[in-house]
Amino acid sequence: MIRFYCLITIIIREGFTIDLEDNFEADIFLNIPYAKPPVGELRFEKPQPPESWKGVREAKNFGHGCLPHVQGHWDTVAPYTSEDCLSLNIFRPHKKSKSPEGYPVLVWVHGGGFCTGNAILYGFNNISNNFVRQDLVVITIQYRLGHLGFVSTGDEVMPGNYGLWDLAQAFKFIHENIEDFGGDPKKITAWGLSAGGALVSALSLSPHSRDYIARSIEMSGVVLATWASSDAVITATEELALELSCTNQDSKKVKECFKKKSTQEILDASEKIGKARYDLNLLKWQPRIDGDFFPKDYPELIKEATPKPAVIGFADVESAYFTLLCYTMSLNEICIPKDRWSSYGEQNLTYFIKEIVAPENVFGKDTKEVQKALIEFYVNHNKPQNADYNFYLERYTQIFSDANFNIPGLWTAQQKMEAKWPVYLYLTEHYNKGVLPKDLPVKGAVHAAEYPYIFGLMVLGQHEFDEADKVVHKTLVEAIGSFAKTGNPSTSSLQWPKLSKNHPLRYLDIKGEPEVEEPLMEERLKFWNELTEKYDFDIIRGLYKGTQRTKDEL
Repeated sequence: MIRFYCLITIIIREGFTIDLEDNFEADIFLNIPYAKPPVGELRFEKPQPPESWKGVREAKNFGHGCLPHVQGHWDTVAPYTSEDCLSLNIFRPHKKSKSPEGYPVLVWVHGGGFCTGNAILYGFNNISNNFVRQDLVVITIQYRLGHLGFVSTGDEVMPGNYGLWDLAQAFKFIHENIEDFGGDPKKITAWGLSAGGALVSALSLSPHSRDYIARSIEMSGVVLATWASSDAVITATEELALELSCTNQDSKKVKECFKKKSTQEILDASEKIGKARYDLNLLKWQPRIDGDFFPKDYPELIKEATPKPAVIGFADVESAYFTLLCYTMSLNEICIPKDRWSSYGEQNLTYFIKEIVAPENVFGKDTKEVQKALIEFYVNHNKPQNADYNFYLERYTQIFSDANFNIPGLWTAQQKMEAKWPVYLYLTEHYNKGVLPKDLPVKGAVHAAEYPYIFGLMVLGQHEFDEADKVVHKTLVEAIGSFAKTGNPSTSSLQWPKLSKNHPLRYLDIKGEPEVEEPLMEERLKFWNELTEKYDFDIIRGLYKGTQRTKDEL
């Protein structure tokens, strides 16, 4: 049942109230602008505060989703996309908080490779049932995507990170206004998965956003991964400029040219330069260290920022989502389709390591030594006598998972712990066996495996919850709620300890019977630590340690 509801504040917004189970009611406010529309002269500029309005503003329908980097993929979810999309949605308990400070606030930043996605996908029913009923105010945000959100000429004229500036403005808006919605501005938790997790990781560090955030939940994505932060976006910008006939040595003229192009012209050009990369950095568009939003490198910002509680983790076979299941093809060039599985062997994996992971033009005189170490670890280590395509596809998936999710996540957790941040580490191992193809060479919890339990989104296929699913649902929902309230994800039925010097790889194993274990991926972490320490090029971050340049800049 839905009833209309007016909130009278400095600005009047008309939302509605929904009835949930157990006589719980939630107030819903949709499409609240937190910035001026980034169109016209405001395109490729930092967001501006929203204009005020007179009278009652209707807040009953979702706003437009932000424009993806190419047409097609997300149109089925958000058929109405627009450049005018900088809005957020607020869901809160109908009853007033017993605390004078108000309810803790949980802010969801959606993923989608910085290029796709929207808040509409997550709706409000499941969020209200899972989190608002825990006496939390929950907010979902939209931000500029793809070329509109992250295009960069690599200088102060068009430095990039516009999507991140949007999010910083959104958190500032929330911090300044959430009391009017019954929320506590001192208890704002930023939360995201995949690119959303990486954006939250970034927001927890930047001096332009970190003071608005009390704690963070970084799921399957952190800013230390090469896909999450790279100057390779400058190369993508140059490719886009060429397609749009905006080539000029003067960055100001390139920017002026970009501003004059129509939405359709930009989308067509983006399609022509390619949706994604065949590389460990599989994305075309992402954040970068620009000297402004990020005035320093991330490890320095971790040390500089005020320590705040953080939940960090990932799933056990993250990259199978991309490598074998071949989902999100608008962001995916690394997929090996099913009709090629049986022909994949040692030669294919070795070629990938030599040509993509550690090519000669990157490592120079050290090439053979680096390649040998990688081949020994990912091809020969614990190889069965009769290894077949299943083994090599599993290792192909593992190297992508380690490089893009596992090692960056562990590095971030370790660095934050060492800088006195309270860090809670996890690994999701549970998956419903009915949703994966029986002949899939790699089985386990893949990227976004948590979505059915936290949002009711069956990203891998529809299935009924079995008993283990119900336990995982309860574990995740209650831990997230507890963390948003207290900064500690432990609950009455589950003690989840933080990392410490004596237990630097202790983690919660999320499965049908959750338990705290250690150490998490110790052998893989040791391998990558030693490899990264020995050579100048950092494969995980995709840059040279000495110059901070990417291999695209050679």
